[in-house]
Amino acid sequence: MHSRHLSRSTVARPVALGNHTVLEQTAFWQRVHGLRRALAAQPARRMALVCDDSSWFAAGLLALAHAGRVCVVPQAPQAGSIIASGAHIDAVLTDRPVDFAEFATLSVTGIPPASDSTPSLPDDGALIESYTSGSSGMPKCVPKTFGQLRREVATLEQQWGGQLGDALVCGTVPHYHLYGTLVRVMWPLLAGRSFVTLTCLQAADLRHWAAEQRCVIVSSPAFLSRIADLSELPPAAQIAAVFSSGAPLPDHCAERLQRDWGHAPIEIYGSTETGGIAWRAWSGAAERPYWQLLPGMQAELREESAGPRLWVKSGFTWQSDWMPTGDLARWHTDGRLVLLGRADDVVKLEDKRVSLSEMRTRLLAHAWVENARLLLVEGRRRSIGAVVVLNATGRAHLHAQGKIPTSRELRHWLRRSYEPVLLPRKWRFPETLPDNDMGKIEQSRLQQLFASRA
Repeated sequence: MHSRHLSRSTVARPVALGNHTVLEQTAFWQRVHGLRRALAAQPARRMALVCDDSSWFAAGLLALAHAGRVCVVPQAPQAGSIIASGAHIDAVLTDRPVDFAEFATLSVTGIPPASDSTPSLPDDGALIESYTSGSSGMPKCVPKTFGQLRREVATLEQQWGGQLGDALVCGTVPHYHLYGTLVRVMWPLLAGRSFVTLTCLQAADLRHWAAEQRCVIVSSPAFLSRIADLSELPPAAQIAAVFSSGAPLPDHCAERLQRDWGHAPIEIYGSTETGGIAWRAWSGAAERPYWQLLPGMQAELREESAGPRLWVKSGFTWQSDWMPTGDLARWHTDGRLVLLGRADDVVKLEDKRVSLSEMRTRLLAHAWVENARLLLVEGRRRSIGAVVVLNATGRAHLHAQGKIPTSRELRHWLRRSYEPVLLPRKWRFPETLPDNDMGKIEQSRLQQLFASRA
């Protein structure tokens, strides 16, 4: 996968499968070169790439990179997302131009394929700009080169390629997030596996594709945690691997999938800026805290006021030098990482410091709590706010006794470990935490829960 020309063994299988279509290698590369030729005649230098079909997205990304254009991938596939991000673009390359009337557009489906079907990769220096909200909810531009994406794909193949074999890649995550771009589209493309063109939104979609062939599932905690009946998933024997990223998979969910379905999802820890850093899979509660670094990833801890922050360096991080993550960590004796929570989760109230991640862990130990987040709420008096998702027992108490007695019980539980000044003063009890389509909990949406209520 390091050559600009792909080997015959890499291009033997179809590139992509749709519900009623098969995209063979010849047709795919004719698309790429047709788009490349059309882009060469365009004055636009910076183009947003928005395609619902993953195979057109892949062809567009390669064509833009080949043509020396900057490929801008918006945070969401809508015109409003491009506008909200503040990204400067000259045009939109898309398979639905009618939705982007505010911009100059180039329709991928209206461009004739070229006669050239040579599989070839762009120069490593070609620029792709992704947008991520992280925990803040505000769009942030992360520029990466094609070489950085290619090197990360090579690392994934080194780690798990033998396990995947020739399995078909199905995704429940959108391809416009970098995790989806890499694992659901670029990895199978460069490794010679086929991928499904549309996002699988239901477990039944996965069963459809796994009915006649082994599959790889590229998913997220948001999807995996919401499967009420595991019999809806494909038979375990038809699944080569399941990947999850974007947020930690809840322990009870990882254990349940391993115990009752037979597959422990491979969780990849990282970010848009850093790429993949480490991985883990359920192998028992005792092993749960530990993360194994991916091949080629360097990591070190640097002491800060909040604690030891994790710094990383690899061939696919946003910066070529060491860069900080947002997480605190420590080393286990065997060289694996233990994550200690977000560095910005350490807050100070009346000259006392407290880790919101640590408080969350203690709150999760209560018999009523299914999930929770804690945050600093600004106002006339700074205080900690608690957003708590109750389990069935907790919800029954909430409905019977009300919010004040329920929050009083949870405050009493935390009082065992914290001084009164540090206890949450504001409580919210939503049905679910406000996450995005990758399962990330956005800080801005949590803050909105406290915006106009006492």
